[in-house]
Amino acid sequence: MRLWHIDVSWSGTIMFIPSDSIHLPSLRQLRTDESAFTLFELLVVCALISVMLAVTVPTLRNTLLTDPLKSSSRQIVGMIKGTRELAIREQQAYLIHFDLANRSIWVEQEAEKGLDELEEEDKKILQLPGSVRFLDVWTSGEGKLESSRPALLISRQGYMDQTMIHLGDDDDEVLSLLFSPFLGNVQVFDSYAELD
Repeated sequence: MRLWHIDVSWSGTIMFIPSDSIHLPSLRQLRTDESAFTLFELLVVCALISVMLAVTVPTLRNTLLTDPLKSSSRQIVGMIKGTRELAIREQQAYLIHFDLANRSIWVEQEAEKGLDELEEEDKKILQLPGSVRFLDVWTSGEGKLESSRPALLISRQGYMDQTMIHLGDDDDEVLSLLFSPFLGNVQVFDSYAELD
């Protein structure tokens, strides 16, 4: 018994074609012609990525978060940037005080009382870790600030003198933070940088 295949064309013509003369591709041929990833290949790639992340993330986290010098520099940058934004928002000048001997930094409005006169809960002091210290503070207006408690003025427009803060630690590593006078840009150098 012979099988027939019915084919209807666009013009409406009906054709009877013997089924043994029609060649249909097998399922295996269709699958090999398409390029795709199998589930197994995707699982292997995911497993490799997981292993690489498991090895690198703790090392990266320890390097970035536990290095006291870099952590302190990020805190100082955040404090100064935040104070500049606060000065612009409130249209009020602020002073950033550095206590080089006690390794601390704090912010106050220009018209406020001194640190000794502020009440304990009003003091917002950033204390550097024991291994990190201020080497010096330099401004373009006054040069190297020699006093043990230098202060930086941030105007109500958020402007400040170009400032370089040098930080050091017990391992003799040094970071230099260069603050732009008009923009919030900060450049960080891994050595004791000086401006000409």
